[in-house]
Amino acid sequence: MREGGAAPRQLGVLFLLGGIWGASFLFIKVIVEETSPPELVAGRLAFGALAVGAYMTVRRIPLRADAGIVGKVSIMAVFSNILPFALIGVGEEHIDSGVASVLNSTMPIFTAVLAAAVLPEERFTPARLAGLVLAFAGVAVLTGDDFLDVTGSNMLGQLAVIGAALCYSFGAVYARTLLRAQDPVNLSMLQLIVGTALSVPLVFVFRGTPDYSLSLEAALSLLALGVFGTGLGYIMYLWLIENTGSVRASLVTYVIPVVGLLLGWLVLDEEIGANILLGALLIIVGVAAVMRGQAPVIERDGARDRPVTQRLETVNPDVTRRRRH
Repeated sequence: MREGGAAPRQLGVLFLLGGIWGASFLFIKVIVEETSPPELVAGRLAFGALAVGAYMTVRRIPLRADAGIVGKVSIMAVFSNILPFALIGVGEEHIDSGVASVLNSTMPIFTAVLAAAVLPEERFTPARLAGLVLAFAGVAVLTGDDFLDVTGSNMLGQLAVIGAALCYSFGAVYARTLLRAQDPVNLSMLQLIVGTALSVPLVFVFRGTPDYSLSLEAALSLLALGVFGTGLGYIMYLWLIENTGSVRASLVTYVIPVVGLLLGWLVLDEEIGANILLGALLIIVGVAAVMRGQAPVIERDGARDRPVTQRLETVNPDVTRRRRH
């Protein structure tokens, strides 16, 4: 399916994943009304680890870990899970869930900048530069007057979510180096286990004894956020990469803010002003320009060059065997 158009099944998974990740911002908004961001992070990671662990058990995928990978996975867990999850939680204590979903969609912009800075196979093209300008213009339009008040509650919340997007981008670039030698499902499971182990002590440091005496609505939101937004979401995204390629899988970026804005408006009565719509449009167009201007990524394997989209077939032999049959 990599070379042709996406089949209905792949499109269905793409939109379902976009819906799940878009709804995550609604769940976070409900949860932070009743508990703290550190408790949200620990609960989300724990439920996510249980979900991925169940998937690996059903698929009979063994968990592999060595001393060398644990330290690297710890860095990945901090920047891909603990910090961004906490920052989004802090942000949504001050801003609407729909706005948070739009601001978080700037992640590919930061990823492009970081990749160009640290990965020799990447380059910053004119299309990427134009996309960067458009996206940050969109952020300025979306934040409106708050853009000039850096000490205001709303602006601090918006900066927290943008900081989460920056953390996600660092984690994505770092994970890309690890995926050259690691199975993605195994890496995700290790990341969630380590993330849970690191986040639980932080709850005691910042909050004391954890308090998960949540309402039914908040408890179900935390369960859905962990199982679907974190656990199932990881699995679905990896499945999309395997079956459609990394470029088509990244199209989920466009679905998330639309779903986030719509659910915030329908469920939480959040206002969608003209500045939010225009800012969201500029950000999405900017992200599209950055992704369209992405240079082909080549990996070296001795004397042979291989497109990076073949990476999963290299680190996961089961993928290759399935395609041959």
